Amino acid sequence: MRLRILFAAGLGLSLGLGIAAALAGEPGYYVSGEGGVSLLPELRLGGTTPKDESFGTGYVAGGALGYDTGTGWRLELNSLYQHSVLSKLSGTVTAGHISSTGIMANAMYDFLPDERFTPYLGAGIGVQNVGGQIGTLTGRDWAPAYQAEAGFRQGLMGNVSLFGEYRYSQSESVTLSDASTTGHQHFEDHALLAGLTFKMN
Repeated sequence: MRLRILFAAGLGLSLGLGIAAALAGEPGYYVSGEGGVSLLPELRLGGTTPKDESFGTGYVAGGALGYDTGTGWRLELNSLYQHSVLSKLSGTVTAGHISSTGIMANAMYDFLPDERFTPYLGAGIGVQNVGGQIGTLTGRDWAPAYQAEAGFRQGLMGNVSLFGEYRYSQSESVTLSDASTTGHQHFEDHALLAGLTFKMN
């Protein structure tokens, strides 16, 4: 399966409450928590008879542990859980769902690391545990994955900052099956996220 990178810029949620500048531009470890919506595109269930899948709006939640170098670059280990309910399978209303849990190593770049407000870009590689139920087919497995993200970060008070971002992720296909049929579940996701970061200096 050919992987493709989709960077989309400019989706951010930023609130300017900044009472005092967060310690942007200073090195240190940080933790973050995030949540938002999952907007799965039309996915495909491969097999003897490939089928198109449509999903409703889902949800995502996760967090990260990272290190800010103070030079604009940040490195982090991120985990995100996603869940979406199946709407239709090849145009027919069908019961089912897809969920994923990703573990990614990310590199991020803040364009204005010394400012309270900064846009950023990032990319990561890792694995996703993808699976669920599509009609009678079930299954779950780990697969290689990658992601790309773009967002904005706003310093609030002390070491706390608020961020909003768009994140695209994609993984290799995993196998779903029942007693007589096997399918190959394609997976990719568009997520809109907001969260808080606490810098531990």
